[in-house]
Amino acid sequence: MMETSHYVPRGFPPISLEVTVSARLTAMDVEQQEFTRKVRGYDPDEVKLYLKSVAEEIERLNLENATVREEMGQLRERLEDYRQRERMLQDTLLTAQRMAEEHRENSRVESELLVKEARIKAERLLEQAQDQLAALESEIAQARLERDVFENRLRSAVQEHLSLLDLRKTERAEVDNLRFLRRRTGSEVG
Repeated sequence: MMETSHYVPRGFPPISLEVTVSARLTAMDVEQQEFTRKVRGYDPDEVKLYLKSVAEEIERLNLENATVREEMGQLRERLEDYRQRERMLQDTLLTAQRMAEEHRENSRVESELLVKEARIKAERLLEQAQDQLAALESEIAQARLERDVFENRLRSAVQEHLSLLDLRKTERAEVDNLRFLRRRTGSEVG
């Protein structure tokens, strides 16, 4: 596909140049451009001088374009580097968030486990305390029973001793009465 250039520099006659869309005009192309001569044409030195200045401008623009492309390539590389860093930071952040969530979950599970263990220990201690209380109450009831039995035996023993003392007193009184009666009967007889 061919395209005809319609640009005509000021002071120059219209020239028909065939340029392909993909072809680029270089400084050398401009410098080596030949024009057909006509009787009343432009000054060839002036045209060559103008073409040389256009070629220099194209060369400057090509160099500038190359510099811009190189800078753009560097910027693209830096941009890609920044994007990779951003991805790494995002991955790191996600990993840190996951780890924090896992840590929170582990802490929660661990705290629940500790609370559960503490409850079990508390229940065991309470059961042991209740068992000890029941044992102490049983011992107290047994001791009370033994005390009551001992008191009853002691009371029986005291009553038995009192009965024996009363009996002895009565026997003494009877012995004293017998003696008194014997003395008296012995004094009456004699």
